[in-house]
Amino acid sequence: MGDTVRLLATLIVMVGGPLALALAVLMNRHQLALKKYEKINQALESGRSPEEVEQMMKIMETTKTPRSRTGYFRAGFVMIGLSLASLVVGLIIGVEACLAAAGGGLVFGLALVAIWFIMDRNSKTA
Repeated sequence: MGDTVRLLATLIVMVGGPLALALAVLMNRHQLALKKYEKINQALESGRSPEEVEQMMKIMETTKTPRSRTGYFRAGFVMIGLSLASLVVGLIIGVEACLAAAGGGLVFGLALVAIWFIMDRNSKTA
């Protein structure tokens, strides 16, 4: 009975944690979209023409600079972080399956960081 409860707790933490993080990101994006809509609405209600509002929004928008190949680096560190979290949970509740998943994820995360390093060096020499 104790192992079943531990396994269930592990699954809740491992699945619920990333889902909660994704939900927080989606809620943040939604709030930003609502603020933008409210600004547009206020500008239109104050008597500005749609063309003026469009120009104002273009000025207010920040252009994103193109990322240099940091996707592999970020993904690798996220994978390493999730693997370490799985390792801690596995050590706390004593489930060996968590330890195996942590080891595999850690190797995969390190591989992504290595890919980023190789690609970054190749882009500098090219």
